[in-house]
Amino acid sequence: MSLKNREKLDATKTPSSLIYQYFFSCTYLFNMSSFITTLILEENGLQGKFPEDVFHFPYLQKFNLFEIDNQLELKFPKTNWSGPLKSLLVSAYLQELPDSIGNLRSLEILELLNGNFKGPIPASLGNLTQLEHLYLSSNNFAGPIPYSIFNLTQVQFLDLSGNKLVGSLPSKVSGLSQLSILRLDHNFLSGRVPSWLFSLPSLVELMLNSNKLNGTFELDKLSEICKLEQLSLSDNALSSFTSASNANYSLPNLVSLELSSCNISEFPNFVRNLEGLYFLNLSYNRVHVIEADMFLKLKGLEVLDLSHNIPLFVRNNSEVDLVLPLFVELSLSSCNITELSNFLTTQESLNFLDLSNNNIQGQVTEQENNWGSNLVDLDLSKNLLTALEYYPWKSIEILDLGSNLLEGPLVTPPPSTMVFLISNNRLNGEIPSSICDPARSDYLLILDLSYNNLSGAISKCLGLRHLEGLNLQGNSFHGNVLDFCVERNSVLESLNLNKNDFDGSLPKSLANCSGLEVLNLGNNKINDTYPYWLGDLPGLKVLVLRSNYFHGQIAHSANKSHFSNLQILDLSHNMFSGFLPTTYFTNFKGMMNLANVDMAYMGGPSQYYTDSIVLTMKGEEIVLERILTIFAAIDMSSNRFEGTIPETVGNLISLIVLNFSHNHLTGHIPSSLGNLAALESLDLSCNRLVGEIPSQLTGLNFLEVLNLSDNHLVGLIPQGKQFNTFLNDSYVGNTGLCGFPVSKSCGRSDPPPAIYDEREVDSAFGLNGKFVMMGYGCGLVFGFSAGYIMMTIRKPKWLVGMIQRAGNRVLRRFKKNR
Repeated sequence: MSLKNREKLDATKTPSSLIYQYFFSCTYLFNMSSFITTLILEENGLQGKFPEDVFHFPYLQKFNLFEIDNQLELKFPKTNWSGPLKSLLVSAYLQELPDSIGNLRSLEILELLNGNFKGPIPASLGNLTQLEHLYLSSNNFAGPIPYSIFNLTQVQFLDLSGNKLVGSLPSKVSGLSQLSILRLDHNFLSGRVPSWLFSLPSLVELMLNSNKLNGTFELDKLSEICKLEQLSLSDNALSSFTSASNANYSLPNLVSLELSSCNISEFPNFVRNLEGLYFLNLSYNRVHVIEADMFLKLKGLEVLDLSHNIPLFVRNNSEVDLVLPLFVELSLSSCNITELSNFLTTQESLNFLDLSNNNIQGQVTEQENNWGSNLVDLDLSKNLLTALEYYPWKSIEILDLGSNLLEGPLVTPPPSTMVFLISNNRLNGEIPSSICDPARSDYLLILDLSYNNLSGAISKCLGLRHLEGLNLQGNSFHGNVLDFCVERNSVLESLNLNKNDFDGSLPKSLANCSGLEVLNLGNNKINDTYPYWLGDLPGLKVLVLRSNYFHGQIAHSANKSHFSNLQILDLSHNMFSGFLPTTYFTNFKGMMNLANVDMAYMGGPSQYYTDSIVLTMKGEEIVLERILTIFAAIDMSSNRFEGTIPETVGNLISLIVLNFSHNHLTGHIPSSLGNLAALESLDLSCNRLVGEIPSQLTGLNFLEVLNLSDNHLVGLIPQGKQFNTFLNDSYVGNTGLCGFPVSKSCGRSDPPPAIYDEREVDSAFGLNGKFVMMGYGCGLVFGFSAGYIMMTIRKPKWLVGMIQRAGNRVLRRFKKNR
């Protein structure tokens, strides 16, 4: 490959082997340095150490590097870094931005995204007087923003969002006269919003949301930014917004305004005059009254979010005939609204409407509801609707009526429906045959009828449909499990038949569901042997067979790929016998390598539906509404397994829950269980285990639940870390055990129980931050947005502690991969 006279080199998607062979060998690197002006390396799969000499090419003016996998070791020169470089765009794993960056006096564009930079932003950036674009977003820069940056006179785009920047903005600046876009959102900036922001003559976009800015914000000053198109002040600590009571100014170019979580107590007067506005977010405030005349001039409004203003009264003014011709999306979730119809919800142009979590009562009948003909997405979940006789929404594609008080038979949704969620109601009768009409065969993808009073046999047509998700749990359906995927079907991802009365054996056609990830058949009357043939499903992650009549031995598998992606296996409360399946423990690769898995919700083929399971911990059943992809569990309790616990279980290092209780297991507790560093719940109770408790178990820093009761264990109970927190009920029924916490002494002075210092573990793992939990149990259901919890028991102290510790670990991983 000749590089002679090639000034511009674009090697996008060129294999890394060729990059290193032709470009970064010593000979070619020397030759390139004498003429190359542009070097573009994108998605090459580069690994290892990147040659620093590239940054010293004497004629290099443009350098682009973009790597997705971040396996490249890249460092900028700390000394002697200068040259004619005008454009530097890097998206790869970097940890430090050296002061030497300030020597690139010709630099016009500096874009360093998703690089995991740490430490302060160098003040030397203020030396880059030709800089026009500065993007340092989505990193881990910390400390205050250098004052020198605010004195740059040529900069037009300044994006420092998504970092850990602190401190206040300067009270005065001397630069930024050319600035058009300023993004400082998602940091920890504090103090007041400075007045100089309102005097920037070219400012078009101002993003200050998700900080800790405080004080009073004077809305009237916005009139000074005549070119402003986008403004976001959401999620700060602003005490109040002030505006002249008769403010009559307008921002003719403003199209997007975000004032969520801004402590606003009334609809801002100036908004009435924003004739060009198409996006308005006033959610999570204290606005109490909305009237039609507030929107008379907003003819271009497309999206309006008023959710979480409690209580909100939407007043219909009979004297005002409001028509918003472009209005397509409205959110009134969690506003304590009691009526279904108002001047906003009945706008003919609406496509997306969220009325969830309110107090809307009554019935949906043909006589009372004749609006919403253009609605595509409607969420009426978590209300008080009692009857549904008719669907006025003829174009609906996504319809959520879950968690209401709906009674009577199930009414088939319109043929256009793709996602139909009507769980947690009081519906009865059978599934109507009309749900299988040919007219809707290519539309319905997700069907959730869970937790109703539905009964009868399931129509065979449901097994033939190309569903992505089917949830029938918590009803009284009976008969054999349908022949799903009779024709090979890669579409079905989630099938939940838990808590019904299905019987018979499992249909072998399930082996054709090649895209299946979650299969929950628990709490039925299925009578069969272990379905080893499900091991051929390449994406199966959750298999729940608990509380059925499965029986017989689990034969060893010669196929090493069987169940290789499985993360949750629940075989509890059946009649399995024989030895524990040693070869499967070797196959479960999905329980060995979750440390680097991106955090998301498992199963659930769309954002509208997620899977749930029931776990048994400390003898109590916990319903988990959502499952994270970083969670792994094995529950084989309450069967007739015998023999020893295989040492290979210790290889499943991502396990969080392990339950072999209530079997006939013998032998010693394997010391290899001490390798399960993520383990939080271990239950080996009610077996015939002998010998001493392995001291290696004391190294399980996150173990919150331990039950070794009712075995034949002997000797001194190990001490240290988590073991110092377990009480007598963890060991009861083992008469040969002695030492704390049981009453039996070992014949020598037992050490007093140490106080476990949680900070010791937290410090070792770098834990920090706050989080919001979306469910309980073993740290598996955490989220970073509001959610809810459903448990069949109270919130015991041991479980709360487990959640807090595991949640911190989740948060750390989330921030690392942000």
